[in-house]
Amino acid sequence: MKLFKKILTLSIFVAALSAGCKKLDTIIANPNTVDPSQANVDLLLNGVQSNFVGVFNNLSDFGQAVTRQQAMTGGPLYNNAYSPTSFDGTWINAYTGVIKNANAIIPLALQQKKYIQAGIAQVSKAYVLGSMVDFFGDVPDKEAALGQENLNPKADAGAEVYKTVFALLDSAISNFSKTGGVPGPANELFYQSNTTKWKKAAKSLKLKFLMQTRLVDNTLTAKIQSLLTENDLITSATNDFVFKYGTTNNTPDSRHPHYAANYNNASTGNNSANDFIGNYFMWAVTVEKSGTGAVTSLDPRRRYYFYRQRTNYADANASTCPCVVQAFPGHYAPDQPFCLVGAGYWGRDHGDNTGVPPDGPLRTTWGVYPAGGEYDASQGTSINNTRGGRGAGINPIFISAFTYFIEAEAALKLNIASAGTPKSLLEKGVRASITKVLAFPATVNVVVANPPSTAAVENYVNTVLARYDSANTDAARLDVIIKEYYLASWGNGIEPYNNYRRTGSPNNMQLTVTTPNSGLFLRSFLYPAVYMERNINAPTQKNPGVSANKVFWDNNPDNFIK
Repeated sequence: MKLFKKILTLSIFVAALSAGCKKLDTIIANPNTVDPSQANVDLLLNGVQSNFVGVFNNLSDFGQAVTRQQAMTGGPLYNNAYSPTSFDGTWINAYTGVIKNANAIIPLALQQKKYIQAGIAQVSKAYVLGSMVDFFGDVPDKEAALGQENLNPKADAGAEVYKTVFALLDSAISNFSKTGGVPGPANELFYQSNTTKWKKAAKSLKLKFLMQTRLVDNTLTAKIQSLLTENDLITSATNDFVFKYGTTNNTPDSRHPHYAANYNNASTGNNSANDFIGNYFMWAVTVEKSGTGAVTSLDPRRRYYFYRQRTNYADANASTCPCVVQAFPGHYAPDQPFCLVGAGYWGRDHGDNTGVPPDGPLRTTWGVYPAGGEYDASQGTSINNTRGGRGAGINPIFISAFTYFIEAEAALKLNIASAGTPKSLLEKGVRASITKVLAFPATVNVVVANPPSTAAVENYVNTVLARYDSANTDAARLDVIIKEYYLASWGNGIEPYNNYRRTGSPNNMQLTVTTPNSGLFLRSFLYPAVYMERNINAPTQKNPGVSANKVFWDNNPDNFIK
């Protein structure tokens, strides 16, 4: 009898335990892992946006280096300027930080009627996925970020991935238009869940990606015409797609990464900038339109873009600036910048891989726009981590000036004139950029005592328009448009890299300094080591010394650009 009672008691316990486990299974599929359906959409979205910013910064720096905005200090040949490990962090951030989490958010958000969150996740994934194509070519999409379901995703053709990009943007636009849903998150990092602004951003990014296919899509005109007819793009600074940084320098550091990397060095007592800004870019801003060798540039943005720690070259010698004792490169055109730009603008030439001289306290560094640094009023003094906007800068991911420059290219090359003539749209782009830059210091509590006058701004705009008028071919006119796009994109290296490969502009880029033949320009970058070494289905690694490795929308000749 006692044995029977024990067996009965044990049976009841097992049954109860079994029922409890079944009940537990309804709460969590795996006791050791939170099921995606239990995730907090808003918290996941915050992580997606943070990683999105990281991917943007990484890709932007790579793009700026090869397009001479920042100096490319590897090489000097393109085929040895980077290694596969250079891109590991970007790849991991893109696929695990953005794409995987966006995939988890979208269906869950739609189920919970969180349409704004779903749309933001779709825009984030679309931008990152499209940018991965633009920088690497064929990349995983359909089989990507599936975790244990597929540890070795195959790469999809870039053109097919772009179809996903456009589908995501269209779905996002639809979600931002829905009513009756749950409010967006209060801590949303870009537009504070303003659906009107998010729709403009999605449509503007669609315009950007469409224009990138101009050379390979014969149906493009109607698609762009449709977007322009809707008239719902980013055409005002109030709608600009930017990420705003803070001024906290503790953990976490909320400052603009280029402020933290340069001004922060001063906290150690070194007063030393870290980045090398490209001499070509500084020359294009400060000298090229002056018509003389002196630094009397008409560009009103120059003191906002760059901060000079010295306003002359009294400290330039064979130790601090080795190129001052070197001859002007024989493979340079006479008007190419070399070594020193003028008036203390101290950077580095393209492909100069000769090591790091003790010039940190002398280098020109990032100014108030966009990094939240110091405004250059010819102080000529060393930086420190309390200067200027203290790092409260922005990432100009997509701003109104970009919209106008793309529309100008569309008007010129596709004969789409509904938004204006190429010249009038060029003018709008230039003015939008200057207005944004000149207004920026006030937003980060930096006082500009003597800002450029209205006459100075008009003088610059008129100079640009005169250059456009004097261009006698469409190729020359496009070069004027893309050059101004290039100058307006400071802080965003993705746009110049894409534009350079598609258009060949700016057409007077500085060549690599140490050799007249730097090899084929990097029309896409090497696949990351983490992809090549961990994925048995990864494609064969590229050989930049042999092939141009062009992305699908780039059908220009191999030696099209240098």
